[in-house]
Amino acid sequence: MATRRLSAAAFALLVAFGLTAYSGANILGFQALANRVWYGPADQPLEIALGSVSGWTNTSSVATAAQNLMLKMITAETPRDYAAIQNVLEEIAATSPTSTSAWAALAEVRKARGASMESVLEAFRMSRLTGSHEGDIMMRRAIFGLKHWDELLERDRQTVVQDLLGSFGEEHGAHERYRDILAQKSQTERDDIRAALLASGFASKDVLQALGV
Repeated sequence: MATRRLSAAAFALLVAFGLTAYSGANILGFQALANRVWYGPADQPLEIALGSVSGWTNTSSVATAAQNLMLKMITAETPRDYAAIQNVLEEIAATSPTSTSAWAALAEVRKARGASMESVLEAFRMSRLTGSHEGDIMMRRAIFGLKHWDELLERDRQTVVQDLLGSFGEEHGAHERYRDILAQKSQTERDDIRAALLASGFASKDVLQALGV
């Protein structure tokens, strides 16, 4: 019997179909696990649940989803376990370096853990680099930056001013949150932030008044 040979195009199609089927199977398998873990018995130990999910963090088609599920589980069960949260966030940032929210959260958790400001600002700047115009993240960076204004370098203060002004009209009461933070600052810091806002050329009298500076 003559040997049948696949053409290059047919072989490529077969490989592509196989990879798609493999990825689909992984996604379905992970989704089933996620449902069991998230909606399973409330008394299931967190360590066991995390262990069952961690095995998926090296599976290409669901790695980021698995890491995000672990983060969600940890923050829901042990929101002050900053070490565990930082570990997962760093894995997410390594796997998905364009994840703006991961970088923003990483800056916050590193600061909460007392990391060097250099390390904190590294994540802060990556958040800016990967998502300079995402409303929710701009507000998140502005809040973080206002809280730690006196520890920021000039370039980072400019980012905070841009994010504050860029998100000022966003929903979620952005300007009210900014005003509350500013109200707790010393007069020296408030004057400094006001000067930075004015120097931007985009802070109107109405904006300054709404911020209480």
